[in-house]
Amino acid sequence: MFLIWGQSDFAFSQTATPDTARSLNPYKTVTRSLILPGWGQLNQERLPEAALFYAVSAHFYYNAFFQYYHYRKGKAKKRYYAFRRNLSAALFTHLVNVVDAADVAFRLKPKGWQGGLLSDKPLKSPWGAALRSAMLPGWGQVYIESYLKAVGFLLADGYLFYKSRQADIRYRRTKETRYRDDRSRYNWYFGLAYLLTVADAYAGAYLYRFDDAIRLTVVPMADKSYLGIYFNVSF
Repeated sequence: MFLIWGQSDFAFSQTATPDTARSLNPYKTVTRSLILPGWGQLNQERLPEAALFYAVSAHFYYNAFFQYYHYRKGKAKKRYYAFRRNLSAALFTHLVNVVDAADVAFRLKPKGWQGGLLSDKPLKSPWGAALRSAMLPGWGQVYIESYLKAVGFLLADGYLFYKSRQADIRYRRTKETRYRDDRSRYNWYFGLAYLLTVADAYAGAYLYRFDDAIRLTVVPMADKSYLGIYFNVSF
C-alpha cells in the first residue's frame, strides 16, 4: 500500500474492459457449426440451441454408425435401412444447425458474451464453459485458458471411459460377473469425473482473471486538497 499526497481538480479511475464494439465473425461462426453441430451457437453464447443441436445430431450420428457396424457384421437389411434413416436425420440436423448459426450471425450480428473486469458479470460465460466441458471434457477449461487442467480432465475422463468400455466388451463376450462389476465401478468413476469436469469449468469461468479484478486503484477526493491512496491487493 502506498500513500500519495497531492492536489488536483479531478480524479479518474481506470478499469480493464473487453472490446464489445465488434460483432462476432460470421464466417468463423458458420465454420464452427460445419465442424461440430452446436459449436457456432456456443460461440454466439446461445446455449440452449447449442445443447439441442449437439445432442440431437450426436444421437443420430451415433445410431447411424451403430447400425452400420451391425449391418457389416450380419448384412441384415433392417440394419441398413436403419443406418440410412439415422444418417439422413443426422445430416439434416447438421444442415439446420449451420443455417441457424448463419442466420443469426449475418442478420443479428451477435457479440457473444460480454463482461467487465470489475463488474458483477464474469468475463467468461459460466454456463458456456460448463456446456463446452459437457460436450467434450476439457473444452471448458480451454475456454477459460486453464490448459493444464484441460489436458488432465481429458485424459482422466478418457481413461475411465476406455476402462468402462473394455469391461463392457469383456462382459458381453464371457458373461462373467467380475467384468460386469468392473463396468459398473468404472461407470461410476467416469460419471463423477465427468461431473467434476463440468463443475470445474463452471466455477473457473466465474474466477477467470480474478487476480486482475482484485488489483484495485482507489483515489478518493473530497476537495482540491485531498489524500490520494494507491491501494494494491494481490492474492
